Amino acid sequence: MFDKIKVSLFVSTVVLLVVTISMIVFGIKKDEQIRQLKNEVKAVQTELADTQANQSTNQSESEKIIKAFYKTVYTYEKSQQEISMTTVKELATDAIYQELQNEINVNQAYRSQQTTIQKSSVNESDMKILAYDSNSGTQQYLVTVPIYQVFNGIKNDFELNQLIQIKNHQITQKTTIQLGEEE
Repeated sequence: MFDKIKVSLFVSTVVLLVVTISMIVFGIKKDEQIRQLKNEVKAVQTELADTQANQSTNQSESEKIIKAFYKTVYTYEKSQQEISMTTVKELATDAIYQELQNEINVNQAYRSQQTTIQKSSVNESDMKILAYDSNSGTQQYLVTVPIYQVFNGIKNDFELNQLIQIKNHQITQKTTIQLGEEE
């Protein structure tokens, strides 16, 4: 008959071989899973970096639009009629454009009753722009703009605080939330 030692060695060898093959297969599967997870993490990180870059680009573009708008609207030497309404039309929607045009017309009607000289300026580096969470492609900002004016020879510096919404590279809405006080 069979020798018990030879049989037990044979069975042990077969069991050890099966365990070894199983461990190798298990290790290969785990390595593949780890590799796959690393690739997924890398893809998510790349997507996140791209999204952040787009948001940063969109935010910096929006900040340029905001700064250009306020600099255009509040920088002039003698009257608001010096404002480049063409530039305003490029930076803002028709509703914002019309609102500004109405403001200029009211100021001109008042001005025709009195001789006034008004000078206004905005220092771009003094502007503060705080971004808010956006939805549906609209970017929202809280903008604080210090405006330096001389009206009838009297210095009148104030801060304008507005909520601004930007969509499709245009200011779509501006809402004054608090008017500055005269100094």
